[in-house]
Amino acid sequence: MKKKKTHTVTQLNKMMMRDDLSLWEIIEACAFIDICDCYELLFYPPKEQEDEWRRIRGEYELEQTLENSSFYVTEPDGTKYFYCGNTRIKVTEYFAEKGKTVSELVEDVVRYAARNGTIAKTSPTC
Repeated sequence: MKKKKTHTVTQLNKMMMRDDLSLWEIIEACAFIDICDCYELLFYPPKEQEDEWRRIRGEYELEQTLENSSFYVTEPDGTKYFYCGNTRIKVTEYFAEKGKTVSELVEDVVRYAARNGTIAKTSPTC
């Protein structure tokens, strides 16, 4: 089997400028170039991007979590619903934007329970 000759870029450029070479001679001169090398990744994409590509190709479905399977919808009449998977919950109460934070509400509950003596005593084994 005949070994293919390799050329430098400068040699290939000079060959392309010549008028006496046929198309087949130019093709043969460039036959050593592996065109697939042009498409190899030069970097590794983030894991999230690889997961998205696998999901698009159908290789696997992402595990459903609260972050990727839940959302809120406000109906035209103003009723707000929370969807998670196949479950729909009507939202009737929620934290107001200018209201107390969760930590402030917890403090209020603890203070109320301490005043009324309703704090349950826990055993050290639980």
